[in-house]
Amino acid sequence: MDNLSFSFSSLMIGLAVGLLLCIVVWIQARIRNKMLIKSYVEENEHLKNHLNTQMNISAKGTEAVQKELLDQRRTIDNLKSTVSVLKEKPGRDKLHVLYVYDKAIHIMFEKHPGFATMWAGVLKEAEAEIEKTESGFLPLIRRVFKPSPPPLLIKSIKSGEE
Repeated sequence: MDNLSFSFSSLMIGLAVGLLLCIVVWIQARIRNKMLIKSYVEENEHLKNHLNTQMNISAKGTEAVQKELLDQRRTIDNLKSTVSVLKEKPGRDKLHVLYVYDKAIHIMFEKHPGFATMWAGVLKEAEAEIEKTESGFLPLIRRVFKPSPPPLLIKSIKSGEE
């Protein structure tokens, strides 16, 4: 039994070696954890910077799209006002009546072949009459003061709008 005898000093040495080993392992684990936490913090900062950059890029893109949208809306408003002004322009109704008459003449040409020769003769007569009335002092006064259209034309315009 001599060989297996335990002494208090050997027990203390064993405990001291074990405790020292535990402290070394514990310190290494703490260092590893600190390094891991540091890498997580660095990665977090990197991700924050990346997110900030992406948000700035997205904000600039959104701002550009909003500005373009505003410009497009202004353009649309300008075009709407232009169209409304052109619709209200004087003489627009007269052009509409002329278009209707032109369409009617073309339909008559298709349906009645003899109408074309008669129409050409009447047209030459009307041109000659207008040339005769346009020369001299009286037509000059008419051009300056521009008389209103005949009542028949006004009735056909009003009936065309309804």
